[in-house]
Amino acid sequence: MLEFFKINDPFRMIGILILFILLQTPYYLMEIPTLQPEFIWKLLGQQINSGDIPYVAIIDNTGPLSAMVYWFNDILFSNSWLSFRMIASAIIFFQVFYTNHMFIENNAYDESNYLPAFFMLLLYQLSFDFMTLSPALMGSTFVLLALSKLLSQTSVNTNTVPSVLLMGIYAGIAFCFHFPYLLFLPLLIFSGLLINGFSFQQLALILTAFLLPTAFCALFFFWHDALSNFIEMYFTLALKLEKIYHVTYKDLGYIFMLPLLIAIMGYLKNNILRRLTVNQQKQNQLFLLFLIFNIGMFFLMDRVSPFQFISIIPVLTYFITHFFSIAKTKLVQNVLGYSLFLILPLMGYSWTFYLLNDNSFSSYKLENVGTYGIPGNEKVMVLGNDLAPYQHTNMASPYLNFRLTEIYFEKMGKMQRKTRFYRDLKKEQPTIIIDEAGVFDDWVKDLPKIKPLYTRSNNGLIYRGNQE
Repeated sequence: MLEFFKINDPFRMIGILILFILLQTPYYLMEIPTLQPEFIWKLLGQQINSGDIPYVAIIDNTGPLSAMVYWFNDILFSNSWLSFRMIASAIIFFQVFYTNHMFIENNAYDESNYLPAFFMLLLYQLSFDFMTLSPALMGSTFVLLALSKLLSQTSVNTNTVPSVLLMGIYAGIAFCFHFPYLLFLPLLIFSGLLINGFSFQQLALILTAFLLPTAFCALFFFWHDALSNFIEMYFTLALKLEKIYHVTYKDLGYIFMLPLLIAIMGYLKNNILRRLTVNQQKQNQLFLLFLIFNIGMFFLMDRVSPFQFISIIPVLTYFITHFFSIAKTKLVQNVLGYSLFLILPLMGYSWTFYLLNDNSFSSYKLENVGTYGIPGNEKVMVLGNDLAPYQHTNMASPYLNFRLTEIYFEKMGKMQRKTRFYRDLKKEQPTIIIDEAGVFDDWVKDLPKIKPLYTRSNNGLIYRGNQE
């Protein structure tokens, strides 16, 4: 099988596609439930499709371009579970092809073949949540495009202006998909200064190009009188959110430790055992810097889960392929290649199987059965982080991200907060309010037109109108 991918032939991607389908089959057979972030993205698309504007009528910090994708997906496919998987699979297949093409085009290895695509495909099997349509996955496509342009600058006699402009624009688009990708702006600057020797004009061009996509998003929200909300929720308040740990550090270590160790060994062997050209030395340094910045994104995440680190896959692919290709004999290469072919997917399958049978998975999956027994035709507002009641009811709330809502309300004055809540209730007209956070009484205090409309029942739910 390894010999099949050692040939520089684009039709090898057909083999990659078949292998991709085969390796994904166990995940489909495991019947992985809907994840909490997936449900949030689905609700976001539904609300935008109903006419609500993000950051104004929807309190959430999902990237504006990601929100647009969920809106279109809701129009076309109702943000179904299958559409999330199919679109994500198409994006991943494109990334595998483009990454391999990028390595060949920039002479990253002594031999041009499709082994990087093979190893990259294996790395995507490390976690089941890599295969969902996350903002991190969508944004990572543009991170990859920016990386390609940055990599082209390691070559001599290249026209730098178009590449510098495009790498800034691509990185800016990635940031508009996923906030932690903001970290790639300093990555471009540092790598440009330390590795490629960019001039001040080139650095200024990168910064300007990076800001262009954000400026277009800001112009859209300015047009809808929502610029301050966009800046506040996507930039300032998002940094104040406490992290939600969907998985533990132990889980992350189990998934990424082996690939990281092999990648580090690949980097060291690349520097010690090979005579590198100047371009290859720059590439090695660039990917090491890229690896460090990828790990640093942890500090900008509001949710800790494997899919947040998906942009690290091309970097691991680069070093792991070097680790494999430096092996001196064909026997050693076969042992290493087939070992990775067996171990990497099995790590993902075993971790998923463990998680599905462990109580800790409740912090990541969406509970299928609500605890309130609310009829499906009711308009429900949840004041809390548990979104499960929205599965079979009509969402009547702008508070999609309640952690962000609390921070947003806390910065307001008392009367401003009550006015906002009053307007939200008048607009949404929920028939049932689930006061999980216990804030309803405080928020409706001194609101004589609202408080008499709702009564708290014995089961803890707050109903519109009197209940027997």
